[in-house]
Amino acid sequence: MNEHSMDKHFAKHETGGNFSAQRTIFSNLGKTFDSKEDLIFFYLSQVTNNVPYPSMFDHDLYDEYKERMNNFHFHLKRDTEEIMKYMDEYDKTFDEMFIAKGINHPPIMKLGLSKTISLETFTTLDIMLDFLTVMEKKLIDPASKDFIKLVRNYKPFLSISVDKEKKIIMDILNKG
Repeated sequence: MNEHSMDKHFAKHETGGNFSAQRTIFSNLGKTFDSKEDLIFFYLSQVTNNVPYPSMFDHDLYDEYKERMNNFHFHLKRDTEEIMKYMDEYDKTFDEMFIAKGINHPPIMKLGLSKTISLETFTTLDIMLDFLTVMEKKLIDPASKDFIKLVRNYKPFLSISVDKEKKIIMDILNKG
């Protein structure tokens, strides 16, 4: 891209001498949130819920996301219990939860896509086990590709203590 096209690409769009609606939305967001962390949480709440346009931003999603992040370990425990229920119901081992048979989604992917477990739990499991690399090679459908892309893009923003999260998960798995 040359400099001229960059200027054109980033030029503010005005209508009748006013800033564009999107610029106003982002300006208002900047004034709404007190900290950089809150603003990042707001954007993450929108992106992880597939809200593509600023005009569609939903503050309720932010409230839900912030609650989930503030109670991360509670939700991780609850989601791990959901994984245990699935394992009991379908007579699966923990390892089998990550195995794709043919072109079918592995059980853990089904739980993630259906939002039975949260994106945060799914991403935490991938940070600890790195199963997406193998899974990605087997799954070809658009839904799984989009979900895998979302998880990969979300990883850098999810700050976890692997040892602490691993202990929480292992305690529940060993209890069951």
